[in-house]
Amino acid sequence: MNRAARLFPLGLMLGMALLSFWLNVLTMQRGDAPAKLDLSRPEYTIKQLTAKRFDAQGRPQQYMQAAQMWQLPRNPNVYLSQPRIEVFQLGIPDYTVTAAAGRYHKQQKTADFSDNVRWERKATAAAPGILLQTSVLHVDTVARSASNHAPLVADYGTSRLKATGFIYKQDSGQLNLLSNVRITYAP
Repeated sequence: MNRAARLFPLGLMLGMALLSFWLNVLTMQRGDAPAKLDLSRPEYTIKQLTAKRFDAQGRPQQYMQAAQMWQLPRNPNVYLSQPRIEVFQLGIPDYTVTAAAGRYHKQQKTADFSDNVRWERKATAAAPGILLQTSVLHVDTVARSASNHAPLVADYGTSRLKATGFIYKQDSGQLNLLSNVRITYAP
């Protein structure tokens, strides 16, 4: 056997080993290089979000829509653009919140809404409807309450009231106005 015939398999094995080593180096450089994390850019973005939550009996509890939802890296808050949230009590619609912007605090289970906030409760046989308009709104999903300390205008049936700040407790259905209250009562 000639020398070339004996060296060919050895050269082929050496060539394949070099090719494998080179490919490994190329892929390791891309995989091992840590990507720089930009904390000002969203980690994820969802467009045209729709979410529904049900209680233990299968009745609707919350319904949420948003034009966009995103979360920033290393930030537990979730941000919403044009949110619309409908809250139910025993499967029956209780109130709806809409705003230009919103932020949900996952750890505290609270939400803050801002810019053109509308809180609306439909009329029932027992009470007229309420439309409350304000610049900011805080909702606590654990305490089942809504509040703010900003100026607001509320239409209650045919009456209108203006105030600075309010607290609404869903379980009791009470709306407490905090200060600078002016009411135009129209029976």
